[in-house]
Amino acid sequence: MAEQNNMNDARLDKADAVFKNAELLSGSYAMLVVETNTNRILHCTNHTEQVLGYSLEEISQKGLTIPDIIDERQQDQFTHQTARIFNTENAESQYVMYSILMKDGRKQMCFLFATPPAGTTGIQEYYIVLIIPDLSGQELPFTSFDSRRLFLEKLSNFSFGTFEWIVSEDKVFWSDGIYKVYELDKETPLTYDAVRIYSHPDDKERAGQAVANALKTGEDYDIEMRIITPANKVKIISASGRVLKDEHGNVVKMVGSVLDITGQKQIETDLKKTVAELYRSNKELEEFAYVASHDLHEPLRKITTFSEKLFDECNHLLTEEGRHYLDRIKYSADNMTKLIDNLLEFSLLNQYSDPYGQESLNTVLKEVLEDLDLLIEETGATLQVDGLPELECSHSQMKQLFANLINNAIKFRKNDVPVVVNILSEVLNDEEKAVLYLNPTVKYYKIVVSDNGIGFKQEYADVIFQIFKRLYGRSTYAGSGIGLAICKKICDHHKGVIYAEGEPGVGAKFIVVLPEKQEP
Repeated sequence: MAEQNNMNDARLDKADAVFKNAELLSGSYAMLVVETNTNRILHCTNHTEQVLGYSLEEISQKGLTIPDIIDERQQDQFTHQTARIFNTENAESQYVMYSILMKDGRKQMCFLFATPPAGTTGIQEYYIVLIIPDLSGQELPFTSFDSRRLFLEKLSNFSFGTFEWIVSEDKVFWSDGIYKVYELDKETPLTYDAVRIYSHPDDKERAGQAVANALKTGEDYDIEMRIITPANKVKIISASGRVLKDEHGNVVKMVGSVLDITGQKQIETDLKKTVAELYRSNKELEEFAYVASHDLHEPLRKITTFSEKLFDECNHLLTEEGRHYLDRIKYSADNMTKLIDNLLEFSLLNQYSDPYGQESLNTVLKEVLEDLDLLIEETGATLQVDGLPELECSHSQMKQLFANLINNAIKFRKNDVPVVVNILSEVLNDEEKAVLYLNPTVKYYKIVVSDNGIGFKQEYADVIFQIFKRLYGRSTYAGSGIGLAICKKICDHHKGVIYAEGEPGVGAKFIVVLPEKQEP
């Protein structure tokens, strides 16, 4: 008897643990913003830590992708699901169940829903994923009707419920959860027509057609629609239904479920607005940079022209100090011209680009070296080049990339030490792809440009790629502070990466990683 009681206690403890877990998950879901070409998670809601165990900071540090959290046997299923959201007219997927790998190694059954940003068609840079835990998939070691009722009460907090519609008698039975979603008193008599009263006028016909088609064909339905509660509150629900027939093929009843997704839709809308606003803001900044730099050329040209006229015509009247001031004006105007030209280059990268084509980087580099021939000769620089690959890329942007990196190596040289620049390439291995969070199925080339210059502290390795960021004063090393930012933008456009390694007094090394082919 004592042994039996101990077994019951153990079962009750286990049941309590399940209920606590259900309480933790009820009402929570994860919402992620994912990069399309890499499936990397870029942003998530606070509930993600509840569902997956990872905080946004941990997701960012680990560079987690959607495939990292999905059972490997379901990878193809997710690929098919995401392909559907870009290739179908309604541009969204259904809720699909997956085995999700959590931070602590446990697996949990969840529903995943994927959709592109609102109002977009075709392949987008980002898409949105919702992850909703499937509480019904939990082990349910009920010991009594009381424990079963307790679990259902916890589940009802998830704004979820089930229904049965006895078609022949037109009687509808709801679980407590649906009464809660519709905000109706449990004493309210329910029939099919009575329920339809609460459908939003714009969705009523579509919902009715879905139900009628299910009754006619026997196929399941799964729709999203709006309802209006008695308090005139509009909610969005996900409703699904299945027809059950008797042995003669006659429809007996329809069973289904209703999930209140108003909250997640609002978050989804807010995130889409944020993404759209960021895109609009970036476009405005690019246009401003283009217009501002373009319009600045004319007054700057006049400053240069009139300064030169003043020097030519009034040189004999100027003191030594006056000539010095004119030299300073000319020097500043030249620097400003270079800055404006670089700013134009940077802004134009997002607006105009050569179409991608198969290019030999050896040929591209040869053209760059011809353009820099005078600079190389004046500085006595030596370039040692290993064989470079052929890539699908923009010819003009690759010329910009190599020109900026070689210019950078020559500019930051040590005094009285001949400049030596080495350029080599190799195929990126799988381990390196993993470290850089690159697609393991794509072939990448790593191109390394190294020099024996002044180098830099490794802590500044990210800073140097930011626009206008300089480690040294303009009086020491001339330049606009845009060159490496242009290199990074070019690599981004080619779905590649660039990073730097440096050591003060030893030199710098810039590593460019580019795919062999540009994926559509």
